[in-house]
Amino acid sequence: MARMTAQDMVSEVRLHLGGETTETLSDAQILRWINRAYTELASSYNFDELEASTSITTSSGTAEYEASVGDILSVISVVDDTNNVKLYPWTRYQYDAATQGSASSITGTPFHWHISGVGSTGYRQFTFYPTPAGTYTINVIYKKKPTDLVISPVADITSSILLEPWDEVMVLLAVSMGWRALGDDDRSYKAKMSANDASRIAERSSFTASQVPFRPGSIVGRALR
Repeated sequence: MARMTAQDMVSEVRLHLGGETTETLSDAQILRWINRAYTELASSYNFDELEASTSITTSSGTAEYEASVGDILSVISVVDDTNNVKLYPWTRYQYDAATQGSASSITGTPFHWHISGVGSTGYRQFTFYPTPAGTYTINVIYKKKPTDLVISPVADITSSILLEPWDEVMVLLAVSMGWRALGDDDRSYKAKMSANDASRIAERSSFTASQVPFRPGSIVGRALR
């Protein structure tokens, strides 16, 4: 698990940025950079710690369903547990071409899914094809957006759930954002390169060789390119 708290990270970033005072650079702004770095790492790597699942129960004749969670960063897989069938992703264009505007006329066991917008609560909506012909339990395995870190002695989320080596990566990514905001692109780039070096070390402590993303899919080559 992480060693540094959000307050530790804010102080470290401030130090890297030349000791900017809270009058010129607030803790809240630095914390936003740290949380952006946290989310970018989650987007770039398959951390087991950030894998979750949610289920959708279908009803006959209904194609679209709103997920019950709002922290879906990206979908890993979708499986119809009732029929033991893996569903494959496709696009809205493919769905429209297949249904020709009449989704309810094509029913059966779903084998495709796509994100079709957001529902009334702001959570993602999934549309299945063919339109489910019965009650099926569909399991959505996803990469979740990490909960933002906060600075508070009584808050639960004061440290990242990632392993300790990722603390430095998060700090350096936030430093890169800070220097960019302060108008120093050269220092921003150097901090980004340092974050890339730190991510290589963190990868070795966190993943097997098959899990490490193919370069240039690194945090520098991908998330911050």
